Amino acid sequence: SFTNWKSIISVNREFIGFKNYTMLLTNQYFLNDFKHTLHFTCLYILGANIIGLGMAFLLWRSSRLNNFVRTLAFMPFTVALTSAAIVWSYVYTDITTPLLKIPSPLGISSQVVNGLVIIAIWRDMGYCMLIFIAALQSIPYDYYEAAHVEGANWWHETTHITIPMIVPAFTSNITLLLAWGLRCFDYPMAVARNMSAAETTAMYIYNNIFGFNKAGLGQTAAIIVTIVLVLLTQIVTRVLRRLEVEA
Repeated sequence: SFTNWKSIISVNREFIGFKNYTMLLTNQYFLNDFKHTLHFTCLYILGANIIGLGMAFLLWRSSRLNNFVRTLAFMPFTVALTSAAIVWSYVYTDITTPLLKIPSPLGISSQVVNGLVIIAIWRDMGYCMLIFIAALQSIPYDYYEAAHVEGANWWHETTHITIPMIVPAFTSNITLLLAWGLRCFDYPMAVARNMSAAETTAMYIYNNIFGFNKAGLGQTAAIIVTIVLVLLTQIVTRVLRRLEVEA
């Protein structure tokens, strides 16, 4: 990243110091791609966790029906990211468009990131659900019995017992999805490769290293993204760890 390395097969590397870093931090294309990545990541984390938590509340008790529905909800997580993106591209064009009379979001610059978010949420909400179910099942029932004796209703139990006790599950899900979101590459590469509005930082890195013969610049972008990922993960983890309570 401190050189003007052109190609990964080239042996010529001239040291240029922090020139690549100063160039990227003022490069509009890189900054736009970073904004797209943050937009995708924020919606992805919120959607997958909210839907996963809602399903966990509905399905945390073991029964044949609940176990079956859990399996169905988790199955998308076993699908490859590129396969999920390609399948959903057909869902948008061949199902939602004829039925709802709306165009595919993957073809509209202002909606393409939201379209990719739906794909990512569909694939990973089942994973979040299982983490939340495990956390819900680990809460001692004694707390709820004591709350019943004190006259607490469902809302009090949820806000003062359930949510505080499953904060470790939020920590796990949010940090993992944060990493997955900031490294998003497969979805836009598979179904929106030619749209600048869908380009993420991972695609910017790939294009510069392998497409534009700017390996030094691509490595610089990769290091910047890694630093941002480490910092955000540390901040989120520390904030959520402070909210955790012991059983």
